[in-house]
Amino acid sequence: MLQLVELSVQLGDRVLMDQVGLQLGPRDRVALVGRNGAGKSTLMKAAAGIISHDSGDITLGRGETIAYLQQEHLVSSSNTLWEEVYAVLEPIVAMEREANELFEKAAEIENDEQRRAELLERAGELHDQFTVAEGFQAEARCGRVLSGLGFQREDWPKRASEFSGGKQVTIGLARLLLERPRYLLLDEPTNHLDIETRTWLLHELRNYPGGLLLTSHDRDFLDRLVSRTVEIARGKLTVYSGGYTSYRRQQKERMVHLRARAESLAAERAKMEAFIRRFRAKASKAAQVQSRVKMLEKMEVIELPEQEKKVRLRFPDPPPAPRPLVEVRQASKGYDDLQVLEDIELAVYPGERILLVGANGAGKSTLLRLICGEERPDTGNVRSLSGTRHAWFAQDQARELPEGASVLDATLEASPSLGSDRARALLGALLFRGDDVHKPCSVLSGGEKSRVALGRVLLKRANLLLLDEPTNHLDIESKDVLAEALEHFKGTILFVSHDREFANRLANTIWEVGGGTVQTHRGNLDDFLWNKAIAAGVATRRAPNEAAPDHWLLGGLPEGALGEPTGPGTKANKQGQGSAAESSAPSAAAKDQPALSWKESKRLASLRRRQEKEAEQLMEELEALESKVAALDALMADPENSTDWDKLEGWSAERRTLDARRTAAYERWEELDGLLKT
Repeated sequence: MLQLVELSVQLGDRVLMDQVGLQLGPRDRVALVGRNGAGKSTLMKAAAGIISHDSGDITLGRGETIAYLQQEHLVSSSNTLWEEVYAVLEPIVAMEREANELFEKAAEIENDEQRRAELLERAGELHDQFTVAEGFQAEARCGRVLSGLGFQREDWPKRASEFSGGKQVTIGLARLLLERPRYLLLDEPTNHLDIETRTWLLHELRNYPGGLLLTSHDRDFLDRLVSRTVEIARGKLTVYSGGYTSYRRQQKERMVHLRARAESLAAERAKMEAFIRRFRAKASKAAQVQSRVKMLEKMEVIELPEQEKKVRLRFPDPPPAPRPLVEVRQASKGYDDLQVLEDIELAVYPGERILLVGANGAGKSTLLRLICGEERPDTGNVRSLSGTRHAWFAQDQARELPEGASVLDATLEASPSLGSDRARALLGALLFRGDDVHKPCSVLSGGEKSRVALGRVLLKRANLLLLDEPTNHLDIESKDVLAEALEHFKGTILFVSHDREFANRLANTIWEVGGGTVQTHRGNLDDFLWNKAIAAGVATRRAPNEAAPDHWLLGGLPEGALGEPTGPGTKANKQGQGSAAESSAPSAAAKDQPALSWKESKRLASLRRRQEKEAEQLMEELEALESKVAALDALMADPENSTDWDKLEGWSAERRTLDARRTAAYERWEELDGLLKT
């Protein structure tokens, strides 16, 4: 178990952590949340031993390991991508190499049976260790992780140091997933990942054989993964059960209770102070006055956090829009030998909220650039009708910020009539608070520059917004503010986003880009995913308000289902018709299977029902155990209990028992889950 006990970290005069406590068990999935600068990354770096702490203890179980994924991960070696990632499996591969050498040496010995037996015994031990460590699957594991994280086979021979900064962070993530430390600390692992890759990572982390502590600005990802959320604020940790949405609900409830308690204490304090003032000089009341003075000194002091101001953004009213705003006629676009789009026919109408989906490199950003006029098609025509006023945001627009200007000045330059107060409100929603607005743009990070550029775009009076990944570099609260503003925007939106919750809130139309074509689907992202899953036979029906299944993103659909549309008239569809017909017909092998007897069928059905019921009961038991663990963690993290060693020892023993029960229940649930999937 990873334990942080009374941990304190101070940077200069600022206390980031003040005697905090946290426990992470071997099966825990815990989110760490808090405002930018609250100390999330600092806590994880301290836990991993990357930075020092001022006081307190960090303990690991014997033989346990810990690793941390940081956003500044850069590859400096000359290794290829494959070599860089596969290198973490070298200790396992070395076992087989050493075992083979020992087998060869033993084969050469003729006159020393004892020495030969010793070599064979050691070689056998190494071979067994190699097998347990899944050494025979080492290359397959490496390839699976690289593919799952979005690297194509043609990427594998490329030098790792030549990939972008975001991709290099993903390379670091791949190494950690293969290395499998007992405790994995991940700082925003979903950055730079598309929806398909995030879904793969979600399932990978659900099945990870160790404890996880992570930060992420993807609400949906956290809700689907974690069972506990720890908030860091003002140097303290507060533990909540459940994912991010559950945390926000509990946090609001807690604040209501805290404020009510603070008001009650304030009223009680005022009464006591009034009594003391009134009777301080009366000798007959001296004992009562002294009693109240002592009560005041011992009275609980509740520090209420500063109430965050609700930030609301509203876009300028758009000018009247033509119908359609944009027409795309037989447009094609390619680069060198790669044909990205071919003979595209599209139109954009007022009121549409169009989400572009497709694999990386499918042509989503290319299509946006064609529509906004940043690029021209090789053949065909892209025409904006008279009256179309577009505003375009892309990640590289940070280069267009005025040199020498501050964040506030750059924002006001885009809309001089905005006024300083409204500009500050906008920048606050984009995570520039207080004196941050006076920073020169020249000293900002790439992510900060992108946020300034996004703010400048949002100030334009346009009837067509084209947004390429606008939520990159925003936290969850800022995404909510942006999504709410876009929901109230009266114009038309075309956008790319890898944030599932954000995409579902906005989209009413999907453009599926891939294989050179664009297919149109009505509805939001979940509607699109459900239709895909049902068409592929992964799902048969959709329950009301049920989230879309992930299976089609993880191999449930034919390869390339996201990148290669299968709509009417496409090459993929014509090929798919035959395969669909073949899959719906019983195979020859299936025909040869003898039919089960009625009694055997009934027995198997009864067994399956019992397994399903047991699996449901185990999930309920796991949820109850998670709640108990969260409650114990809250008690152990409470500063009031920090010196009561008897209680802490008892709670620690109880938590170990709960962890053992959780592990046993989870392993049995996994066993049943595997049986029910067959």
